[in-house]
Amino acid sequence: MKFNTKLIHAGTSEDKDTGAVSIPIYRSSTFHQHKLGAEPKWEYARTGNPTRQALESLIADIENGKSGFAFASGSAAIHAVFSLFSSGDHIIIGNDVYGGTFRLVNKVLKRFGLEFTVIDTRDLKAVENAIQDNTRAIYFETPTNPLLKITDIKAVADIAKNHNLKTIVDNTFATPYNQNPLTLGVDIVVHSATKYLGGHSDVVAGLAVTNDEKIAEELAFLQNSIGSVLGPDDSWLLMRGIK
Repeated sequence: MKFNTKLIHAGTSEDKDTGAVSIPIYRSSTFHQHKLGAEPKWEYARTGNPTRQALESLIADIENGKSGFAFASGSAAIHAVFSLFSSGDHIIIGNDVYGGTFRLVNKVLKRFGLEFTVIDTRDLKAVENAIQDNTRAIYFETPTNPLLKITDIKAVADIAKNHNLKTIVDNTFATPYNQNPLTLGVDIVVHSATKYLGGHSDVVAGLAVTNDEKIAEELAFLQNSIGSVLGPDDSWLLMRGIK
C-alpha cells in the first residue's frame, strides 16, 4: 500500500458493525457488559474507545509501528513517555526541543528525580560523551522546533543501541510523510498532532508510537493510569485531518 493510500485506508478503515468508511464518534463513557467477570473489548472510555482506537491504529500504520497511543495534547504524550522512567534515571535531551518540553522537564520532571543533560544531538561525539552509568534514553526533535536543526536519526539510534539506551524522537515537524524514525532504529516516536497531522487548527492532540511490545504495554498502562486521553470527537477530527 502506497503512503497516500495508507493515509486514507490504514488502521481501521471501516466500522465493523455498519461498514461506515468514516469511523463513528463513540461518545459513550461506559460500555454494556454482557457477562459477569468477562473481559470485554470495550469497558470504560479512558481505558479504550473505538474512535480513539481507530486513530491509534492509523498512526501506528503510517509510522510503520505496531502500537499507537492518542493523548489530549503533545505535551501529554511526552509526559507519558517520560513517565516510563524512574527517579534517578538520566536522559539526554536535545538543546532545541519544543519550549513546552523544557518546561515539563525543568519545572515538573526534575522534581520527581529524573536527571537530564542538554546537548546538541547533531554532535555525535557530544552524544557519546553525555552518556552516564544511569543514562536510560536519548530524546530529540528533528527537524527541531523552532530552528529546524537536523539530527542524524540512525546515527544516534545506533549509539543508543550500543549502550542499551532507548531513543525517542519528536517527529512533529517532519511528520510520517517525510520520515519514519522507527524504521531507523528509534524506540518511540511522539507527535504534537495539533500541528501538521491535524492540519486545520481545530484540534489539540498528541500521539506516541512504538514497535516494541514491552514499551507498548507500559505506555498503555500509563495512558490509562495518568488518564490524559484524547476524546472521541477530537480523535475523529484528527483522522479527518490526516486523510
